[in-house]
Amino acid sequence: MPEFVWHDDMEGNVSDWMTTDFTATAVPHFHFDAYMAYEGEYSWWCGNFDYDADGGYGNGWDDRLELPAIYLDPTAVEEEEMSWGAVKAMYKEDKTPDRPGRTKDRDCHPILTFAYRHDSEIGYDYTYVQAESMGVYVNLNRGYDGAQPWTDIGPYGFDLSNYDDPLQLRFRFISDGAWSDEDGLYLSDGGGFHVDNIKVYDFSTGEVLFYDTTEYDSPNSSFPAVPGAAGDYWHVIDRACPAYSDPHSWWCGDDADTSFVPPNLANGLYSPVVYTDIALSCTTYFAMHFAVPTVDNDHVCLLGTVDGSNYYHLASYWGDFESCDGWGSTAFIFGFDIGQFGGQTYYAGMLFIMYTTDNGCGPGAAGDAGVMLDDLWICTNGGQPWEGERTANLYDAERYPGAPKSAGSLSHLLRR
Repeated sequence: MPEFVWHDDMEGNVSDWMTTDFTATAVPHFHFDAYMAYEGEYSWWCGNFDYDADGGYGNGWDDRLELPAIYLDPTAVEEEEMSWGAVKAMYKEDKTPDRPGRTKDRDCHPILTFAYRHDSEIGYDYTYVQAESMGVYVNLNRGYDGAQPWTDIGPYGFDLSNYDDPLQLRFRFISDGAWSDEDGLYLSDGGGFHVDNIKVYDFSTGEVLFYDTTEYDSPNSSFPAVPGAAGDYWHVIDRACPAYSDPHSWWCGDDADTSFVPPNLANGLYSPVVYTDIALSCTTYFAMHFAVPTVDNDHVCLLGTVDGSNYYHLASYWGDFESCDGWGSTAFIFGFDIGQFGGQTYYAGMLFIMYTTDNGCGPGAAGDAGVMLDDLWICTNGGQPWEGERTANLYDAERYPGAPKSAGSLSHLLRR
């Protein structure tokens, strides 16, 4: 079959490209479920059956299970094991306020306890137990990852004495852009996170301040949430420094501060989907410039499609080229084989997703923060980009943190 070559240098009409903010369409995944419940009929579960029969989780999730505000001023909660001494402690005289929710004659030592289980990719997908401190949520644990059977943390739990009153608490599950049940690269058993019997009590008296038994008839209940839309920041820029073929390139960031990419992003950039006339092989080439420090989990995911609908994970990257004219050689010299994801390729296209954490991405060592993309080529049946010198201003990608999670030659599906 004849080779097919399609090229876009971002210097003409880019209306066939499409950007999207995946955070704008996010829905909560925490919910009451009998599946793998701890005790009673239900437990809270951050997971679903969308990807496999034994339950799991997807890529790019950011889910919260939030407890209602817990005031440390005593409030009776229905609890069979509450002692008479704890009941009497609620009605002590001379409760002169020391600060909101506290009394001078009573020093409350709130403790958070719960039962939990999880199964998520080690080193990348975590569940954090968090408390608000001066308006910012901080982690009480290092993050649960890997596989853990149901465990009751017992009466000692997490000490909340030094946190805000009223207490604002939550569980937060975060998965990155690849390796989950969704793409089949990490097959969990009922992942990502289950929790039950969430309780906050006063260690001094045994008084229960909050108790969620995770049953539909519970007098108290936590509630699922997702972060608000973070915004859509992919756009074509007209700054000569980051462009491979001047002056235009794609960039995910805020023009008001080119050294910083806003926080909590899951921004997708879809290339045009090109009809390839039943290609036996298909390779994409493109120029990429990185200024993504490795201190957080900011990264870009590369995905390809062979049918124009389903996208497959190729690799995830971060790193810093430390120069505005440093462009990665891996994608541009060697390219990415998307023909591996189907016996025949009818359509070809790319999806680039920029992920940032709570702190955002930046500043880079030099040039613009984040990821810049330019000069996309789609070549079939052994076709190559233009002949001639293609190595000018291209850095050796192996010198930098690259492809920390690559699909290699595996063919696993990522659903949009």
